[in-house]
Amino acid sequence: MSTRGRVLRVAATLLFGALTLAGTFWGDDTVFPFAPFRMFSTADKPDEPVLVLRTDGIDNTGRRMELNERNAGVRRAEIEAQIERFKADPSLLHSVQESYAARNPGKPPLVEVDIVEVQHHLRHAQPTGEITEVVLARYRP
Repeated sequence: MSTRGRVLRVAATLLFGALTLAGTFWGDDTVFPFAPFRMFSTADKPDEPVLVLRTDGIDNTGRRMELNERNAGVRRAEIEAQIERFKADPSLLHSVQESYAARNPGKPPLVEVDIVEVQHHLRHAQPTGEITEVVLARYRP
């Protein structure tokens, strides 16, 4: 290997190392791979509830069902990524209603779509069995 090649490799290694070190102390998930994914490197407080989002639909017979990728073409991660938009403008959930209708012809139509935050309560990092559900966004056409 030429001297120039060795110098470039050493420089790249030092730059990558410096970025990784800086990211470790001051970075967050947005600068990955130069910072750890904090969601995997931290733990919840032992007495704080574990929060899980769920998308529900209610059809015109009154039946409530969980909407997912299979029946509505929506993944939980897609809802979580846009939760603030849905809370600010629940009418955006109309697209979930339409997607459900397209994937389920002949089934009763949805008259309501809810984003529900399910809170699993803990005590000393152990489930208490208590579960609270809070509707964060509700769409009724």
